Amino acid sequence: MSAKRKADEEKLRHRRMVRFRLRCLIRTVICNNYWLSELPKQELGENTRRNIAIITRRKGRKGLLTIMEKAIMNQDAADRTPAQRAQLCAVFDKLDCLARFPAEAREELASCARYQYLDPGRMVLREGHEPHAVYFVLNGEITVSRLWWDPVYKRHVDVPCGVRVPGEMFGEIAFLYDCPRTATCTTATDTELLYVFREDFGRILEGTLRLQWELMQEAIRRFQYFDHWSEEQIRECCILAKVNRYEPQQQIAGADTGFNTEYAYFVLSGQCMILQCLKVKKKRRGQRDCFRLLPIETGNIQVQIAERLMKRRDSDVLESVMPAKLKESLAASRMDDRLEGCESRNSGGLELSPEETLEHIFLDVGSFSCGSVFGLGEKFEDRTIVARNHVQCMLIPRYWLFMKNQNTGNVWQRIKMYLELAIPDREKLFKQYLTDLNWMVYRKRVVKEVIQRQGRHSNRTRLADVPLMCRVEQNGQRK
Repeated sequence: MSAKRKADEEKLRHRRMVRFRLRCLIRTVICNNYWLSELPKQELGENTRRNIAIITRRKGRKGLLTIMEKAIMNQDAADRTPAQRAQLCAVFDKLDCLARFPAEAREELASCARYQYLDPGRMVLREGHEPHAVYFVLNGEITVSRLWWDPVYKRHVDVPCGVRVPGEMFGEIAFLYDCPRTATCTTATDTELLYVFREDFGRILEGTLRLQWELMQEAIRRFQYFDHWSEEQIRECCILAKVNRYEPQQQIAGADTGFNTEYAYFVLSGQCMILQCLKVKKKRRGQRDCFRLLPIETGNIQVQIAERLMKRRDSDVLESVMPAKLKESLAASRMDDRLEGCESRNSGGLELSPEETLEHIFLDVGSFSCGSVFGLGEKFEDRTIVARNHVQCMLIPRYWLFMKNQNTGNVWQRIKMYLELAIPDREKLFKQYLTDLNWMVYRKRVVKEVIQRQGRHSNRTRLADVPLMCRVEQNGQRK
């Protein structure tokens, strides 16, 4: 009797395990339906009906990885074959989030890195929890928030302090400082992550990241503006800041790069040229060219920012929270763009007479050398920053830099005012350009008159009339 009872209990336990495994499998499929719905690539054959069915069912790739690569990364590290690891290694060489690591580290990650998909609103990390893994964003967006004490409601509230976009990593701070999580990370959209556990992080990535972290701290301490900062502020700055390298003649910042809204630039090495563009009307009057400076095309800044944001992948979310007036302005702006012809767009909406021509004059205003800072919100109308040589700049988000803790004594506003006073505006540059142009015309005319008079009158200039310094320099050049 007892043997039969044990057999029945064993069958019941087996049925429960089968049921639990089936439910677990169904939940896993539902959670990963975002990328499982992508069909693997199938080759077309000679059967026309089959080819039509394949093309009809075929969907675009979601994210940077194929469904087969995601399936390999969901396997245990011990179950991955050498061919699968080689396939993942080739993929990792193309990922922006792993570009900072050497090739040897990427090869080792092919045997231990794992893939994870999370739908919007899922919490990845919780502030104060113990760390277990470091994450790389493949696709989607992560919202970073921290707990702040609210003196009104007498409780801690989550305050957003940044975002993580594809190509960035998060979660490494707790490992480098051996402390609990310093922030909460939540998915804002459908997000695909690549993550590495603590043991593999310490073995493969920690050495490279620690060296880069020390270099970032050294770069921050090179500026006297940060001497009064605490270790916590420097650590947070290292998280938010980044170092970019620019080739000679490469554009560093301008109106089309989001220069006026996102980052402050600190020059670590090299020289940056301030390039001013003047849009003028040129008209010929007699033997002289007359110039008139055209006003700046003032557009709705909010509409421009909205147009940039709507190009992102999460445009549906942004449109749902956008104010009604801004939606109407954006729709009107798009309609105007459709109605405008190519000719009106090329001329910038200006009416030119047959005698007038539109010209763009580019002026070298000055340079930002090592230790300089720009991008604090100063007026850069029709102005661009270009690298003169190989340049390294440290970029710090402006919204964080202007917070009260980092803006002691309104130091950044004072630097901004100094830059606006030291760098001439468009009107002053245009007047200086006309002065230099008139001087060039006058100099050419005087030289021409002297050459024409030389045949009729003898040149009375003697060697003693030449300044002594000019003669010394000339003799030195001959030697």
